[in-house]
Amino acid sequence: MKKYVLSLTTCLLSLCHATAQRQWTLDECMDYAMTHNTEIMHLQYEQQRRQTHAQAAKDARLPRFYGDMGGYTGTFRFRGDDKRFDAYGSMLNMGLTGVLPLYTGNRLSSQIKANEYSLMAASENVRSAGKNIKAQVAAAYLQLLYNKGEVSIARQRQEYSRLLLKRATSLYDRGRRPESEVAEAEAIVSRDEAWLTAAKGDVELALLDLKMLLNLPDSVNFDICDLTDNMDADSLSKSSDPYTQEAAHHPSVKSAHFGILQAEQGVKTARSGYYPTLSLVGELGTLWLNLDTRTSYSRQLPLTAYGKSFGNLNYNINYETSWKQKNLFYGFVGLKLYIPIFDAFDTKAHIRNAKVNLEDARLTCDDARRRVEKDIRQAWQSAVAARKRYEAERKAVEAVALSYSYALKRYDAGIATLFDLNQMHQQWFAASENALRMRCEYLIRKRILDIHTQD
Repeated sequence: MKKYVLSLTTCLLSLCHATAQRQWTLDECMDYAMTHNTEIMHLQYEQQRRQTHAQAAKDARLPRFYGDMGGYTGTFRFRGDDKRFDAYGSMLNMGLTGVLPLYTGNRLSSQIKANEYSLMAASENVRSAGKNIKAQVAAAYLQLLYNKGEVSIARQRQEYSRLLLKRATSLYDRGRRPESEVAEAEAIVSRDEAWLTAAKGDVELALLDLKMLLNLPDSVNFDICDLTDNMDADSLSKSSDPYTQEAAHHPSVKSAHFGILQAEQGVKTARSGYYPTLSLVGELGTLWLNLDTRTSYSRQLPLTAYGKSFGNLNYNINYETSWKQKNLFYGFVGLKLYIPIFDAFDTKAHIRNAKVNLEDARLTCDDARRRVEKDIRQAWQSAVAARKRYEAERKAVEAVALSYSYALKRYDAGIATLFDLNQMHQQWFAASENALRMRCEYLIRKRILDIHTQD
């Protein structure tokens, strides 16, 4: 009986589940999440947008060309005492203008560097989100593994309850135990069946959480396999310092550092508002004119001779001028200098905001480094503590299993009651559950530690 109990205990702690469907490993789940998780995809799209902005900042050094076309038609009329002027005209012009920036007060160069640092930060954000998603996948994976272990323990617990019911029924039939112990054993079997049903429900919920995290369709037949991580003491270093030294290379810290560099370039970009800008400007175009004018001029000229008046001479002059589709071509090249004099303190406000952004970026970088160091140290300490507790719980399982075998013998001999045997039964499986929990706790903490410290 003792060998049977100890062999069953070994099976409970190993938790190797064999199913007919394909089982995914933890690494396969992580790799699938990196390419299908929506959070990662959103950050990748943001990285593409910043890459477009970085290229647009470089292209700002290239010349810009503008084409324009316009025209008008109208009438102008003037009437005076002795004059009348009528004009009917139309005009159509087409042109091409080019502008090449020569000097912008280092605004373009600063903007190019700022966008490059922004792109680098976006790349690190993708890597940082990848680490977070991997940690979430590891947590969900091991939660599912723990729930499956709970099902295995609950199933073994139910089998032992049924064996206990058979034993109590056999002793009752031989007149060695009262009928109340049979009823109590049946209640224990019913309770363990409910426990098994609840454990199976927890497995389905944990499986659904993991599938949603991986963005797997519901039609995929999905299951996981057990982990084979090293549970020895040498699997962790003796100190957390070697791990915390890697905090400076964590993607979130690198992203925050690139944010500082971007903010520094933002200050230079804001200061460029104080400097003049010089551009090369050229224009080439043509002009079509169509103008008709009509003018009339009428006056009276008095006629006098030898002091006598002979009346007035009335005369009227009419003349007409017509330009039919006159074509004019023009072109010029020159330099345009823009000198800022007073901009209502707009540049000063931009510089002040840029300096605030720089200080905030430095604070963000410090917070990111401390947060990563804290997470790594906590993961290391939790992993070490979980490993030690797992070793203690494993020894407790073996001790309680041995005590249960002795209690079973005492029950057969009539020395112990079913209540005493049930108490040992509860302690045994409670210790098995604690050992399972500490094993999963150790594995998840160690995995998270590896995720934080690996590139």
